Amino acid sequence: MKPFSIVLSLILGLGALSLVVWVGRFGAPLPITPKVDPVAEAKKHVPTVDDLPMPESGPYGKAELTELEFNFGVKNVGDKDEHVFTLKNIGEGVLKFKMGKPTCQCTVGEITSQNGEAMIKDGEAVKEGSIAPGESINILVKWVMKAQNEKFRQVVPVFTTDPDERKIEFAIMGAIDQPLHLIPEGFWDFGDMSATEPSHAEGYLGSKVLDSFTITEVPRENSKVKVTWEPADALLLAKYQAKCGYIIKVDGSPDVPIGKFRESIYLKCQSGDSEMNTEFVVGGRRSGPIEIRGVVGATFNVESNRLFFGEFPAASGKKAKLTFIVKDLDEELELKSIEPADARVKLTIPEAGKPFGKSKRYQVEVEIPPGVPAKHRNEDAEILNLKFNHPGAPEFKLAIDYHAI
Repeated sequence: MKPFSIVLSLILGLGALSLVVWVGRFGAPLPITPKVDPVAEAKKHVPTVDDLPMPESGPYGKAELTELEFNFGVKNVGDKDEHVFTLKNIGEGVLKFKMGKPTCQCTVGEITSQNGEAMIKDGEAVKEGSIAPGESINILVKWVMKAQNEKFRQVVPVFTTDPDERKIEFAIMGAIDQPLHLIPEGFWDFGDMSATEPSHAEGYLGSKVLDSFTITEVPRENSKVKVTWEPADALLLAKYQAKCGYIIKVDGSPDVPIGKFRESIYLKCQSGDSEMNTEFVVGGRRSGPIEIRGVVGATFNVESNRLFFGEFPAASGKKAKLTFIVKDLDEELELKSIEPADARVKLTIPEAGKPFGKSKRYQVEVEIPPGVPAKHRNEDAEILNLKFNHPGAPEFKLAIDYHAI
């Protein structure tokens, strides 16, 4: 190491040591954080419209709270509930208070006496006042469950002259649920329906808020579906966090018409004096010895057996041709009738089909004759029930979707 570097290092080291010694003997003491006076800090608080002004001097009131939050669990949509909070003054001075505005119009807070009656002064509910040392008031909070809400929480604020509790928030919380849950909701799918065996679908109907309920099925005309139910076991109830419920079983008849099948199920449920209704649709598709292919002049959805004509002038009408492939029938296919009988749509089937392998092929004409404007789209499509002489396909449902303008 060079002599100059050695000398420089010694000078810097001695300088640092001298600085430490000097600071230790003559330096200023370390800064000390001043103790915060809560009363003084409270007096510094910038008052708002709702704040209560602090007294000029003590002794001050001191708020004691047995609880700040109340969880009501799970309640039903439309239910009303209430809970009492207690505010006690354990300080040496008077504690002033004032009710604030709740966070929701569905929630109200009012001061009540020890017997639970609302405190009235000059014909109006008491919203503010004073609590003497050792005394307490009750705050009754009422709320209405207006809508389904898994995380319901509303607050009623109370402002005081406690230096440590200028604003107290009493909160009520819980879950608001509908009385019944249906799973699956809306549509139960049979899928491809068998022509020889019943089709089956299964679901669940239960409640998180009702202790019990009974089920009665609303009768249906010409039903192709049988509905049964049995109480859900503990494991299934635990899965859906339910108090009670049922397993719903639906069996579809194998003799439903070929094509798209739909049937509405209505269940009447009773719990005490309350009646609740639920409904769902079961459906599927039945394939069979009659298939539609080769559509000209329209489009066809094989899954729903729906023929789409689209939009056309009502005065002109519209036609389409489609091919019926028929198997397992020795005689010629015969259209015996169409339901409804007054349907606007007309079908023409040739008297004899052409060989198509082991099957026969029929060129069928479907016509919407000229006439008045009409709109039959989506759910309002015309449903034709075609009656054939085929033992394996006595009925064939065909939906006609069009808009004649």
